[in-house]
Amino acid sequence: MTSRRRVGLPPGFNLAGAARHTLWRNVFHLVGGYKVRGSAPYEAMVIVANHSSHADTPALIAAFPAPYKPVVVAAEDYWFEKRWMRLALKVAIGAVPVHRKGGGGYAGLVEGAQAVLGAGSSLLVFPEGTRSTDGTMGEMRSGAVRIAREFDVPLLPVAIVGTSDLLPKGGRVHPGPVEVRLGHPIQPEDLVDDDMAPVVHQLDALLAEGPATASESRTWRTLHRAMDGRAGMAGAAAWGFAEAVSWPVTMEMYLALVGVAHPRRILPAAAWLTAGSVAGVLVTAELARRGTHPPAPLTTASMRTAAAEHMAVGARGVWKQAVNGVPVKLYAAAAGEAGTPRLPLAVHTAGARGARAVAMGAAMGGAAAVAHPVLRRFYGPYLGVLGIGYAAGLALVIRSWRRKPSS
Repeated sequence: MTSRRRVGLPPGFNLAGAARHTLWRNVFHLVGGYKVRGSAPYEAMVIVANHSSHADTPALIAAFPAPYKPVVVAAEDYWFEKRWMRLALKVAIGAVPVHRKGGGGYAGLVEGAQAVLGAGSSLLVFPEGTRSTDGTMGEMRSGAVRIAREFDVPLLPVAIVGTSDLLPKGGRVHPGPVEVRLGHPIQPEDLVDDDMAPVVHQLDALLAEGPATASESRTWRTLHRAMDGRAGMAGAAAWGFAEAVSWPVTMEMYLALVGVAHPRRILPAAAWLTAGSVAGVLVTAELARRGTHPPAPLTTASMRTAAAEHMAVGARGVWKQAVNGVPVKLYAAAAGEAGTPRLPLAVHTAGARGARAVAMGAAMGGAAAVAHPVLRRFYGPYLGVLGIGYAAGLALVIRSWRRKPSS
């Protein structure tokens, strides 16, 4: 057995590898879901997988973070013959070309292994040689075992589940989940001759665990669980109360951020938001009556002027707040300064805030129910886009009010 003199150190983070990893994970999430089970040692190794689809290589690239930089070798006289194919392979999967000397075989694999393992990356190998037509494993060639022994690196069996349904050999794309299951590394000293039995045994066991299951965002799962219990409703009440006192983010954002994780619970959350908002309005109005004003960030003098004018007619003035973009806390403060009676203020606030919350909740709940399969996988990106959109919209509202006269 040779030493590791021909094996480089892991390349660490690299932009191209990170881009491919992120791209393919998102593609698989989008077309049906994606999961990775198990872990792998951080070192150069030979990754051996079953093969039933052209989607297998992207699935493996998506399974390993950029520092691993798993690389597949491809026949130069076929995959790299045409310029567009060469460019596509380089960009999409970072394949390394090899010459098929004398028809291919082990010599070509060694050439590719030297280029990949010599750089410290991990070599992807499909020992079946060709894609399965029925999803079952074919005969495994022993080249991967020989490479692992010759280069003195571990061999990692990996089962890919779901790609044969997603993109079958000779077929079209059929959206569905994909799962990559990592086995246990086999050290080179434990590989005997050209025996593939230990590899086949692990792959059989991993494949026998059943079909791929749909993935879901951890953030979505956490918020869905919270909305299903008391925490989600308590959070809604607290958010509504805080917005009516000082918090600068509208109560509808609670529904958009948290509520859509559980569409069926959006309307109950809207009710609790309304209850919290009414309580907050009464507290803010009472403080204003006594000359105390909580901080009111992201507001303008013209907003305060508008709220005071509307509340000068009595408690029913709070209905104007539902459509003009002025924070409800300013209406509450104006009500207190104007000496608005408490009971009418509570009734009108409940009506105005409740109608708005229910209308927005119904719209969001319907949209979330339709988008549920995608939201449960992409909740993190959804929150990011939502936050950016809200910040931009809020900036426009504040800018428009700053242009209005304050008296």
